[in-house]
Amino acid sequence: MQQMDFDNTLGRYIGQLNTALSMALNQELQRAKVDVTSEQFRLLTHLWKEDGLSQIILAERTGRDRGSITRMLDILENKGFTVRVADKNDRRINNIYLTKKGRSIQLGAVSCAQVVLSKITEGFSESERKELHQLLKKASENFER
Repeated sequence: MQQMDFDNTLGRYIGQLNTALSMALNQELQRAKVDVTSEQFRLLTHLWKEDGLSQIILAERTGRDRGSITRMLDILENKGFTVRVADKNDRRINNIYLTKKGRSIQLGAVSCAQVVLSKITEGFSESERKELHQLLKKASENFER
C-alpha cells in the first residue's frame, strides 16, 4: 500500500484555506460591524444576485442541507435581513426575499469579502492570480459533472 503524506496534500491545503477564509471573513465582518457570519454572507450573496429564491434552491446552491438552511434563515429573518413568502403556486414552498435592511448591508459585506479575498493572492503576479482562478474553477467543475 502506498504511503500518503496527509499533511502535504492538495485537499489539506484547500481545507486549510477554506477555514482561514471563513475565519478571516468573520473577523472582517465583525470589525466592520456587519451583523452576519461568513456562512450567512454566502447565502445572502445568492439573494443579492437573485432575490426570491426558494429554500430548496438556496440549499442546493450553498451545498447545505435543508435543515441548516432553515436554521440560517431563521437567524437572518430574526435579524431583519430576509422574509419568507409562501410561493403563489405551491404554498409548501417558501421563497426568500431580502428586506431593505438585507439589501443595505450588501456594500459593506462585499467590501469585507474583497479585503479577505485579496489576501489570498497577496504577492502574486496578475498571471499567477488568473492561473490560480482558472485552476480552482476547473477543479470545482470536476465535481459538477
